[in-house]
Amino acid sequence: MVSYMKKSLESIIGHDNFGLLPPAEYLAELPRHEDTEVDDCTGCLDPCTEHKEYPPYFNIETDFPILGSVKPYGRHIIIATGCSDWVKKIEEEQGTFAYSLSKAESDSTQSKPWKNMVTNSSLVSVHSTLTDGCDVLVLPDNILVANVTVDKANEFYQLFVQTDLPTQPMDIDLISNDSRLGQMKIFKNPYKKLILLCSHKKRDKKCGITAPILAQEFDHVLREKDISDHDAAVVMVSHVGGHKFAGNVICYINDGTRGIWYGRVKSCHVHIIVEETIINGKIVKDIYRGAMDNSFEKQVKKSFLKW
Repeated sequence: MVSYMKKSLESIIGHDNFGLLPPAEYLAELPRHEDTEVDDCTGCLDPCTEHKEYPPYFNIETDFPILGSVKPYGRHIIIATGCSDWVKKIEEEQGTFAYSLSKAESDSTQSKPWKNMVTNSSLVSVHSTLTDGCDVLVLPDNILVANVTVDKANEFYQLFVQTDLPTQPMDIDLISNDSRLGQMKIFKNPYKKLILLCSHKKRDKKCGITAPILAQEFDHVLREKDISDHDAAVVMVSHVGGHKFAGNVICYINDGTRGIWYGRVKSCHVHIIVEETIINGKIVKDIYRGAMDNSFEKQVKKSFLKW
């Protein structure tokens, strides 16, 4: 029955629904190999002996198409916690900013035509000076808000979440004069590019297995190419949806305005992601899940698979 449902879904969606891809000029042109033992996407031999593999018991879901599996969203809120795993549902853990922000959103009488995505992250709050404050990244606004506390969740929501999506770089000096900020401080996002890895083991153990292996390989490739942490930061994050597609990777480039999602990522894919996406700003089609709203012109904002 499950197999029949998968096949039925595939027949509706189709593996080659190219209308969900970004414009052709954004797609990476990867070399094609006549040798059947060489993977066209990764360039590695199959099986690969150079890159670390996932454990033998790890089963990568291949029945569902990944293209179009990203639920549309307009803004991503990334909370610095210094951890790489969290309770199963971060919005239900009382006393945390994720919980307070979720409550602020549910209490709000205003709604927007897009979804806001909230994740915890392994980032450490280096800009906050309050003992109970944390750093929060806001994309595509491309800002970092410091000294964010639980009791300021409503003000944070009003200032940075329910506002219209930006069409130009934020005027930090202007918004810094808003009295609702209190002790919150605004900075430009210190990371030129972000590589987010879902590591939420308590939500799904697959993400807890894939993220550390991918992080090690990303660190290796970035160092090899002399790319610093501020040029491209590798960050563990909580549940992003689609754990069946682990390893899940989100790359934010173009000053945080373009969010590119990859699924079924193996360590063999890392070098091509760094070269084509982080450096060249291109999309690796074979592992592409979708993108943040407004990442590309004429982007189809459609998701077939729910979170």
